[in-house]
Formats: sequence, C-alpha cells, structure tokens
Amino acid sequence: MKPMNDKEPTDSCGHVFVLHCGADGIATDGVLINNDDQDSNGVVKVVESKIDSSNKIQRYEAGKSNNDVMTVIKSFLDTGAEHFQGKKSSFRRGKPLLSFDPTSFFGPDIAGDSEKKVSVFQEMIPYVYSIVDNFGVDVAICIPEEETFSIVEALRNDLCPFSGGPFWMLSESQIANAVRLAGDAEAGRLSVFVGAGISIPSGAPSWGGLLESLAIKAGMSEDDRKSLAQLSFLDQPTILAEEMKDSFKPAIAELIAEASFYTPAHVLLKTLKAPAITTNYDDLYEAAAASSNVHVPTLPWQSREMIKSNHNERNSLLKLHGCINHPNSIILSRGDYMRYPDTSQALRGRLHGIFLTTNVLFCGFSMTDDNVHKVIDDMRKVVYEDGEPDVHKFGTILSMTENKMFNRLWDQDFHLQSFGISWADNPSWYHDCFLDYMISSCIKKA
Repeated sequence: MKPMNDKEPTDSCGHVFVLHCGADGIATDGVLINNDDQDSNGVVKVVESKIDSSNKIQRYEAGKSNNDVMTVIKSFLDTGAEHFQGKKSSFRRGKPLLSFDPTSFFGPDIAGDSEKKVSVFQEMIPYVYSIVDNFGVDVAICIPEEETFSIVEALRNDLCPFSGGPFWMLSESQIANAVRLAGDAEAGRLSVFVGAGISIPSGAPSWGGLLESLAIKAGMSEDDRKSLAQLSFLDQPTILAEEMKDSFKPAIAELIAEASFYTPAHVLLKTLKAPAITTNYDDLYEAAAASSNVHVPTLPWQSREMIKSNHNERNSLLKLHGCINHPNSIILSRGDYMRYPDTSQALRGRLHGIFLTTNVLFCGFSMTDDNVHKVIDDMRKVVYEDGEPDVHKFGTILSMTENKMFNRLWDQDFHLQSFGISWADNPSWYHDCFLDYMISSCIKKA
C-alpha cells in the first residue's frame, strides 16, 4: 500500500540516496557487507574494517537471513543510525552516511523473482525514511544492476512519506536548474567537469596535507618542513621533486590511492554517462563506474582502445592534469604548469571541442585554473559577437556558497547555482541532494 505523502520531515532529517553502484567502495561512515555466512541467521556484527586502513569506515557484516532480507537491513540500519546519531561524519560530509546493497542479500528465490524483489523494496524504503527522519543520518541504497536501480529509484519517489517528496530540501531555483540540466543530459548536450571539491569527502588528502605527507616521506626535518610550508603550493613540489627524485610522482599516486573512496557525487555524475573532464589525479570516477560494471575510458591513455572497441566517446573521462595510474603524467609543480601548453595541446583541443558542442556542468571546481581560463577565453573569441556574449551560455557552475563577486565574474558566460550563504548552511549536503534530483529527473524522463 502506498503511504500517505503528508508528513513533514524533522529539522534534522537526512536524505535517502539511491545510487547506481556497489556499496563496498563508497566513502561512507558505516557500510553493510555480505560475509557469505550461511549460518548467521541475519545477525549483523560490527567487525574491524579490512578495506579502510584509516578506520574511517565502520564496517558491519552479516550473512543471508534464513527468515527474510529485512531482518538484516533493519538490524544494520537500527544499529548504525543509533551509533552515528548526532556525530560528525568521518568523511567531512554534511551528515553521517550509512550505505548498503540490499540485492547482495537476495537469495536465488528473490533474485529471480521480480515481484518478490519489488515487495522487499516496498517494505524497505519506508523503513529507511523512518531512519533518516528519526536519527538525522543519510542512507545510500546502492544498487549495482541498472534495471533494479531504476526500479528502486521509481519506488523512492512513490513511497517517500514527505509532502514535499524525496527532494523536499531543495529550493524552487535549485529544482528548476536541476530539471534544466537533466533535460540537457537527456538530449545529449551536457558534459561534466569534475573538480577537487567532489573528492573532498573521499578521504583523500587535501593539497596541503598531500605536500606535508610527501615532505615526511622525503625524510625532511621538522624545521625544513616548516620552511617548505611557507612556499606556495606550486613551488613546494619543485623542492620535493629535488629531494625525492624518481620516487616523487609515484609517491603522490600512492598517497592519493591509499585513502580514497568514491563519493555519492562521483556515483551520481558518472550515472549521467556524459563526456567528463577532470583536473583530479584520483581514479574515483572510474571506480564508481566500475562498481556497476561500466567501463569509462580515460583520455589520453585509452583513446586508441576506444576507437578499436567502438566505445561511445560520450562516456569517457578526459584527465587534464594526469592520473595516479600514470604517475609521470601528474601536473603538480610550477614548472609542470608552465610547460603545460607545450605538452598538452591535444588535451586542450579536446576540451575546446567539448565546450563548443555541449553545455559544461562544473562541479567542485574553484574556477581558478589558468589552463581552463584560457579555454573559456578562446571560446569567447569565437562565440561572442562584437564583443558581446551569446544568449546561450557555456554551461553551469555549481558553487557551495554564495559570492556576489564570483557571480559578477562569471554570470555572463554561465548559469550559477549555489547552496548556501555560508558553510554553516551545510551547502555540501544540498549540493549532493541537487545532483541526486538531477539524476532522478533524467531517469523519469527516460
């Protein structure tokens, strides 16, 4: 029976994400994993994390229940929500996140029966909403298989108990912009620029933290590290490269890889299957896609493979500043940036083409990269008429907090959407809810 959609969420209510991914690689405060214990009878146990050396993730394990799947799910949600209620997220999220893949606990009798699957989801979703409303946590329902993901996405819309629907937290302007972007995506005219802000909740080190860790790896004394920190972020790598020689860039790749998990934003953006660009070194976008058995080729390294396999070029990722899987490609020092126009003309050409043929959605990007500025200025030269901007903008910039001078700088060329007046407004939470609504709108259109 469909619930009455007349309830108002509590002031601390969290959000129910429906994500097209696996649960065991996501940046989450608590995760439920199937340990294949056939005799557990659905008992959920807290165990030492085997996937997170930094111990940021609380791992819960259970086997398949002899009774029903909801025994496992309810036990996890009850235990996890009570534990994280009122606590800060270990991943710098707006609210603690609990994640699970319900289909990993389906036995053959449920997995092969569509009606039984839907019946489980119909019982599960209202219960998940009671958890986010009563405990003030977010919950991610992770579904790797695409058809089942679409079913759960539709059921979330139908079974949400709130009068404002699953996205009650969004303003009218945020809803309008999300619908506009969903229309662009559905029409094949949207691309995505993934900035460092998307990886902040992944557990990866900050820029300053990365440089400090490299200085420690280089064996620099505390006094030398303090002196190093007084240099700019572009000049510190020059000294570190001299200290570490050939091990410098592999060390960067190692430090980024060892602490990183894909975020809900990575999952939501890759679900668009739109052309993507990033200045990030990490491989979290690709990992999010792989968790749902989707391969995203990275450019330039897999460009020939795309041609040979006739892969749709739309679902690819252009990595402008290198990748941890190709450490020597990483752009980090001032010298790297100064030589960039000479060494990366082909990448800039690809970016020009994306700007010319799509509307670019900037997510988690500070708009301070000189190479991107150059491409945007090149666009102005060919698109502007008599020095005046065209009526059609280049895309949309999502920014966490409102800044009238930032708006003044960019509003001629881009649609602008912010999510708070200050960081006290929890803008990163609204940002992720916005992306979720955009994906949900795409699926409804499809």
